[in-house]
Amino acid sequence: MKFPLIEPQRGLSLLQTFTKLSEQYPRIDQLAPIGADVFVFIYPIFLVFLYTKGMIRKQLDRKEGALFIFFSCLISILTNICIQAFFLKDRPNIELFHLEAEETLLHKFLPSSSFPSDHAAVSMSIAIATLLRGYKTKNKNLIRMGYFLIIVAIIMSTCRVITVVHRPTDIL
Repeated sequence: MKFPLIEPQRGLSLLQTFTKLSEQYPRIDQLAPIGADVFVFIYPIFLVFLYTKGMIRKQLDRKEGALFIFFSCLISILTNICIQAFFLKDRPNIELFHLEAEETLLHKFLPSSSFPSDHAAVSMSIAIATLLRGYKTKNKNLIRMGYFLIIVAIIMSTCRVITVVHRPTDIL
């Protein structure tokens, strides 16, 4: 049995504000779908690069860092799967605007439940794990990369709300 969740009024207001903003500025409407998904495909490249660099330079800490980041990402995915087993929250494009589930190409391949956001969980777990690993090893490059990835995760999460794939509370 799944428990249905209801979006608070503040979340609906923010979602409608983002929707109006994307209608008002066509450039945002064009770029938001790209920003909503492209970063998730870059993270595996980042992890492979970090691990490979550790192998080539024979630096165990880089390989351990890549594995630490990978497993933190895996834990966030498993946590999301467990949460999704108990809660149901329809996608905002279906519920708010009474659209068909296959309205756009982006929406066509999405599951009907939007809570919690897998993209937001994965991107933030990779960013935080990178930042924590950087602080643990005192690696300034990883610390900078961690802060950069947090910004990227926030941009991606905002784009997911702008494209009406998620509500703000799905992201939080």
